[in-house]
Amino acid sequence: MKLDIAVLGAGPAGLGAGYRLARQSRAHWMIFESTGRIGGLSSSRVDAKGFTWDIGGHVIFSGYPLFNKVVERALGADALTHTRESYIRTAGRFIPFPLQNNIHSLPPRAMRECLEGLIAVEQRGDTAIPAHFGDWIPWRLGDGISRHFMTPYNSKLWASPLEEMGYYWIENRISVPASSEIINAAKKKAVNHSWGPNATFHFPRRGGTGGLFIQIAAGFAPHISLRHEAVRVDVKRKTITFHNGSKVSYGSLITTAPLDHFVKKMLNAPEPDILRAAAGLKHNSGLVVGIGINRFIKNSRCWVYFPDTAVPFYRVTYFSNYSPFNVPRPGAQTSFMCEISTGITQKRNASTIVKETVDGLVKSGLIRPNDRRRIASAWMLKVPYLYPIPSLRRDAALGPIEQFLRQHNISSVGRFGGWRYETGNMDHSFIAGHDAAAALL
Repeated sequence: MKLDIAVLGAGPAGLGAGYRLARQSRAHWMIFESTGRIGGLSSSRVDAKGFTWDIGGHVIFSGYPLFNKVVERALGADALTHTRESYIRTAGRFIPFPLQNNIHSLPPRAMRECLEGLIAVEQRGDTAIPAHFGDWIPWRLGDGISRHFMTPYNSKLWASPLEEMGYYWIENRISVPASSEIINAAKKKAVNHSWGPNATFHFPRRGGTGGLFIQIAAGFAPHISLRHEAVRVDVKRKTITFHNGSKVSYGSLITTAPLDHFVKKMLNAPEPDILRAAAGLKHNSGLVVGIGINRFIKNSRCWVYFPDTAVPFYRVTYFSNYSPFNVPRPGAQTSFMCEISTGITQKRNASTIVKETVDGLVKSGLIRPNDRRRIASAWMLKVPYLYPIPSLRRDAALGPIEQFLRQHNISSVGRFGGWRYETGNMDHSFIAGHDAAAALL
């Protein structure tokens, strides 16, 4: 088969490319997906007990009009709209997120330490710019917020040394309020849930997040080949060889495969300097544990962050609150989706993680001790690539790889194809794939 454009991966980025290519009838193109599923890291699963699970806590929100239009067309009336209620479990209580804007909800001593830290930052004047993310946290948010949440939480989330991470990705990801805002909120005892771009979000009524991308893909289904795992890309001959032995040639290639894997495992005879650059790309891995309970727990929480190392998960999503149809018996069951990071500084045993997760849910007060007897489903998925780490060496590593790929008519896009955490959300990835295809056309 000879193609004008080949696309590797049917996740958000690959489908963004497909959405654009479907509007250009003259091009001969195909999307090749290694698995039997649409959606990549944004796909969903239904377990043996009928519970729906995502691969992590995805929600649908965007500042891209095009993506919003695509979502509206795909979901229509099946798009549920939520106002975010997220919390941090610390100091034995649930603190509204972001903690920086709600420190008045902390115990008095912790609140005082956080406020004093913020005031000290504002009174400090010019000082040396921090060298890494670990230093940036207390430098910008103060010692109190650093100690009570930001440093332990980020250490748990990234499972990687914070002193090896940059902080260029912070914009729109971390709230940085002025102390005057905090003092005014404390006086009014006003809870602020509204910070951030995902304060309002959407979710599919059925099918989990993956249901959205299945609907998008339906518009160009004949151009998608599932179970086609690319194992070799010859950039000189412009050919792709698949695990099943088939082969295609292409004029241009859009890949959404993890960039380090693409360079080290898929490229035919990559140059030594490109291999060295790929070694500088770091990521964490993870486990997603879904726990379904035969009891309806009535509340309006969306998710909770956990800086405490006494529980394994860094975030728990009340997944049945996103859609009642995420459980097989709506109104009679509750589902919790729990995310656990693994990496350089944090190891977890997959054989015991379900029990540890249930223990953590009890310990943190999300379920009762006697709910252990009500567990209807205990599901677990290993996630080899969870987040691309915004390391200090990342941009230096990406530079030569991206230059090499451009020289060979290859665009690498998506969360791990582009390897930029700050633009790694579903909408970012979809638009990156769309724009890569538009540039080729």
